[in-house]
Amino acid sequence: MFALVVTSCDGNGTTLPSEPAPTVTSTTSPAPVDDGTLRIGLLLPDSGDGVTIGQPMIDAARLAADRINAAGGVLGKPIEVVDGPDEGDSATTARDAISALRDQDVDAVVGPASSPIALATLDELLTRGVLTCSPTASSLALDAYPDSELFFRTIPSDSLQAVAIGQLAEETGARSAIVTYLDDAYGRPFGEATVDALRARGMTVVDPVPFAAGNPSLTVEASAIDQSDVGVVVVIADGEQGTRMLTALGEVADLFPDQDAPLIIVNDAIRRPPSSQLVQALAADLRTRVVGLSPRAIGTEAGEPTGAYATNAYDCVNLIALAAAQAESDSGEEMADQMVEASSGGVSCREFDDCVQLLADDRNVDYDGPSGNLELGPSGDPVRARFDRFTFDERGVDVGAGSLTVTP
Repeated sequence: MFALVVTSCDGNGTTLPSEPAPTVTSTTSPAPVDDGTLRIGLLLPDSGDGVTIGQPMIDAARLAADRINAAGGVLGKPIEVVDGPDEGDSATTARDAISALRDQDVDAVVGPASSPIALATLDELLTRGVLTCSPTASSLALDAYPDSELFFRTIPSDSLQAVAIGQLAEETGARSAIVTYLDDAYGRPFGEATVDALRARGMTVVDPVPFAAGNPSLTVEASAIDQSDVGVVVVIADGEQGTRMLTALGEVADLFPDQDAPLIIVNDAIRRPPSSQLVQALAADLRTRVVGLSPRAIGTEAGEPTGAYATNAYDCVNLIALAAAQAESDSGEEMADQMVEASSGGVSCREFDDCVQLLADDRNVDYDGPSGNLELGPSGDPVRARFDRFTFDERGVDVGAGSLTVTP
């Protein structure tokens, strides 16, 4: 799920392709040799629509590597960052990039950025013993990826975003809610997880309302939502289809003027739709009732990497390097055994040089990089996360409205 390309994380603008089931292939390719030089490959988009987030992540990964090498490198040597071909926008282009990276004996990979691409190609990295850290693939389908001991994410899964939506809904004081979701491989599991999260908060949740992207009219679905008489409406969709549903809700509200106007919570993918004019065109009284949540993914301090999700890529590189330092090895399997420990349970540190000094003093580290209080759980995913709250102004542009932190 990455923003401009597959709209599963920040979801800016295009429809998410159907996510394939996790693929598992058999391969006899040898694992990279543990030669004492940590090589990190970059499997990120650097052309087309994806370059909008891909280039900041590439720059951030290289910045992290430069700072690590300035601090003495890892295992007594500079780490190497290996550029692969463009991840592209399909499994085919990604497989070509993976093949090129494997030919260069990378020990770890930062990427893929896209959830559908990750689901289709991860096995080609993991079965070869390559530690893989995605900064942006937030799909629920990756939560239980088979044989995923080598797979990590620095972006919270959509399952954690669903928990955040439930928390926000509860904070409104409403006791009832309805969820409407885009009925595809992205929206369906996300919507179902949101229903579960709302019910876990003790809220009454009426039957969810799925809707299809190919449906030329959403009046029937919007009417059912409008007449549900709930305190909160949750819309889960990509940017284009999400704004279609918001438009339909505004239109049916005119048909049922006596209904109380509930708060509308939207997911991250609706934060920046294909055009701000789609949001600008909403009736003002509806637009002001819309509030959304999006993973915090932009650095705010001086010296931090800039650009959407750049901090997440920066954190991937630092965690991999710290795991190698703790394992005293560049073996993917041995580094993977240290990834969770490097992110929790020790002394907090924000930069590699500070963290590695703690290791030199025989102290455990808790890496908390610029993306926030990062803590990976046993599954390799963040178990806590900070989300931006956002609203829309009269121009249809998203505006920050504070933050919300989800903890275990």
